[in-house]
Amino acid sequence: MKVLIFSGFDADNRKLYVMNEYIEVLLMLNAKPIIFPVNALSAGLLKEYIKMCKHVLFCGGEDVHPKFYGKEPQVGIRKINILRDKIELEAMKISYEMDRRVLAICRGMQVMNVAFGGTLIQDIERKSTISHYQNLDGRYGYHTVEVVGGLFTRIFGCRKILVNSFHHQAIEDVAPGFEIEAVSTDGIVEAISKQDRSFFVGVQWHPELMAKDDILQKKLFESFLKG
Repeated sequence: MKVLIFSGFDADNRKLYVMNEYIEVLLMLNAKPIIFPVNALSAGLLKEYIKMCKHVLFCGGEDVHPKFYGKEPQVGIRKINILRDKIELEAMKISYEMDRRVLAICRGMQVMNVAFGGTLIQDIERKSTISHYQNLDGRYGYHTVEVVGGLFTRIFGCRKILVNSFHHQAIEDVAPGFEIEAVSTDGIVEAISKQDRSFFVGVQWHPELMAKDDILQKKLFESFLKG
């Protein structure tokens, strides 16, 4: 099966990039990764690329510009990539319209929420009570999350899982039509799903870094690649 990847775009050095772990987990599960060519000239190709792939993966990266959810930039916001924001917000909507199976990771989940009318906390260090950015290899879990949604209960078969954590932004207001699937002990939304699609999921952690050694994170990718 083909998986379309929306990955990193280094605007300063004009380079596309994708972290190897995304590629490895897809190959491990017999998927064929296709990287979308993020470019000022490629927006018109979104429908064509998404049409040929039943599965779409949105990767981690920079902060989403707050103008896309009706806010002013606040103290603590970090690097922004406007071109990537515009392309991925549109790609998310098209993926929904075409009923694609979507897994959105870290920034990807934030893009998912903003695309459908949600908002973001621009710097959770000012609001959270536990650490959400680990000084630890991403292959290892860092904090627990509580599974509260029906989809994740079916996928994981347990109420708590250990996840890694590399983010300083998070969902504030959940977009209409989404269910919260997991939360951290300090109330940060860690996963969401859209209820009118078979698999339209966002997670705040990085399952691709853990999937080789963690059966639960592997199950998440296996669920994504079904259908």
